[in-house]
Amino acid sequence: MKNLLMYSAVLLAFLVTGCKQNNELIENQNRANKEADLVIKPEQYQQLSSNNGNAVVETVSGETSFNYSGKSVKVKAYSRNVGDTKNSPIFEYADLLNRAITYKNAHPQTDVQVKFVMYKIGLNSYVGFNPSDVSSYGFVKGSDFAGANSEQLAYSLVKAALNQVKVDFVYHLDVSASVSGFINGYMETPCTTNPAKKVKDFLRMRKVSWGTESYQQMHAKYMTVSHYTGDAGDVLNTVYSTTGNVDDHGTTGIPTGKDWVQSGILITGHAELMQSFNKYADLVYNNYANQANFRTAVRSMHSAHSLNYDDQYFSSYFTPIPQSPAGNYVAGQPDSASVQGNAWDTSYNPVAKYVSQMASTSGNRYLKVNMYHLKMDNFGKKFYTELQNIYQSSSSGTKEFKFLAHENSYQDTRPLSVFNNIGTMRYIKPTHAKNLTFAFSGTSSYYTLTGSTNLKLDDNASKANTTIVVKEFTTDHPVYNAFKDIFEYQF
Repeated sequence: MKNLLMYSAVLLAFLVTGCKQNNELIENQNRANKEADLVIKPEQYQQLSSNNGNAVVETVSGETSFNYSGKSVKVKAYSRNVGDTKNSPIFEYADLLNRAITYKNAHPQTDVQVKFVMYKIGLNSYVGFNPSDVSSYGFVKGSDFAGANSEQLAYSLVKAALNQVKVDFVYHLDVSASVSGFINGYMETPCTTNPAKKVKDFLRMRKVSWGTESYQQMHAKYMTVSHYTGDAGDVLNTVYSTTGNVDDHGTTGIPTGKDWVQSGILITGHAELMQSFNKYADLVYNNYANQANFRTAVRSMHSAHSLNYDDQYFSSYFTPIPQSPAGNYVAGQPDSASVQGNAWDTSYNPVAKYVSQMASTSGNRYLKVNMYHLKMDNFGKKFYTELQNIYQSSSSGTKEFKFLAHENSYQDTRPLSVFNNIGTMRYIKPTHAKNLTFAFSGTSSYYTLTGSTNLKLDDNASKANTTIVVKEFTTDHPVYNAFKDIFEYQF
């Protein structure tokens, strides 16, 4: 009898486990089918245009146009402040993926390409992606809060592939559960729009394995999209870059443990700028298992002047900078050691470039720094010294420097309070931005720098990072003003 009872218990456990696993498989398949079928129609996005769509998605600036050299480039700024329950910068990643799907279904013969490069990503980031559901559209929360109208951002990548959008996805770290494991579970799923094809035919994914030390980080955060459906027509050649990662979110929409200022920038209609980011994404993807090879590949392209991009209004910068003259980085040595470089390269480091330009410019000069990590290592010390020289110079005009910072890992020995000698430092502030704005009113020149690069040596000389520069030369400088407003959130 005892053996019979034990056998019955084992059999029952087996049946329960088997049923549970089978139910989970069915639930996952049903979810995939449900969400793949929920594709937004072009007219749903057009309703946003007629309803002044920015009123739906909060903390999005108006659109700024740059028309030059046969280009029609549009720029928007995205942001979240402390306490905001709508995380517009992270929402935009999923919105772009869903808009790419809409375009692909309307133009089935066109190859639609997305490249997504992200330092950290979590599974507990569900996005309200349906513009017809105003109560959920634009929100990012920690659960499937809107049923058929919300989905995990990680699943948006799968859904794009289900609809035959080509996706290259490379990331470094999981925030919590394994994102690669989650996505790999869908690789054999037949495509919705062509069951003869599978997700794996359109979605390529790699997880970077460079290590977990700071200098080993694949720290970039951006997406490129070749084609998508806009509010008022088709949009081509897009770069979208954020200062934040895809963190897990709570049920209210606030990132878990990271209620910080964040920002993003959307630039459309610029094929050459997008191509520079695509080349960098390929370098990360192809060298995901070996950071030394990655650095060599990047620096080889720097040597050939074939990676960074620059024109009248836009520039892109990619790290690591060249080893000579200032990009030497020795792992295992302090970032303040004499053997290390200081990353002050005015050709390949945009911060060095525009600080140096400030030094040679007359008239009123303004600098605003909104920075997660301003580290007083060799780079931070050089940054301060150069600004101090400008501040103490006899050149005429106002020299106003303002700083926000969240972290300085050298605070005990080189405190950020020294910046109060040349301006105003607010530390510690809840910001995760990596933004600088320069205003040279004497020449009516306004520069906005944003991306993933902190003000520290290894961010410039070792890690994978990107910076976009937007240049405006009129008294009306809306991109500069948008990032100035983001600075004011916590100043």
